[in-house]
Amino acid sequence: MHVSSCSVDDEYIIVGSANLNERSMAGNRDTEIAIGTYQPHRINTGTELAKGHVHGFRMSLWYEHLGKTHDDFLRPGSVECVRRVNKMADEYWNLYVGDELTSDLPGHLLTYPVAVSKAGTTWMIPGFEFFPDTQARVLGKPTGHDDYFMST
Repeated sequence: MHVSSCSVDDEYIIVGSANLNERSMAGNRDTEIAIGTYQPHRINTGTELAKGHVHGFRMSLWYEHLGKTHDDFLRPGSVECVRRVNKMADEYWNLYVGDELTSDLPGHLLTYPVAVSKAGTTWMIPGFEFFPDTQARVLGKPTGHDDYFMST
């Protein structure tokens, strides 16, 4: 099963089989389904963070993918949270590509092995032309087609 979800400020969530784009969400092209919901009495105020079921769902999902919780996760838009998640993803990637993996990874969220400039240019991190143990190229290869033919 394929599921897309988007949680906004721990106040609103959309979950379903539909991709989060016009084609899937308009209802006249794809046979997809999604539900959007919020709890009007569980919203962010100037002094309190939203901590209803939407918040709980996001925290549960993050625990599933990161393998642990941290107080920084209570403020997902904070610089501290972004740095912590990036650090964890880097650690998990380094475990994944290390010489010897003796147990399951502690989490599923790994850094994607490319570098991105401030201008948006991407390049391969040296030594990672292919994903480990595969011949799958990290950056893919040009198809000769214009990009707009491949997008939805």
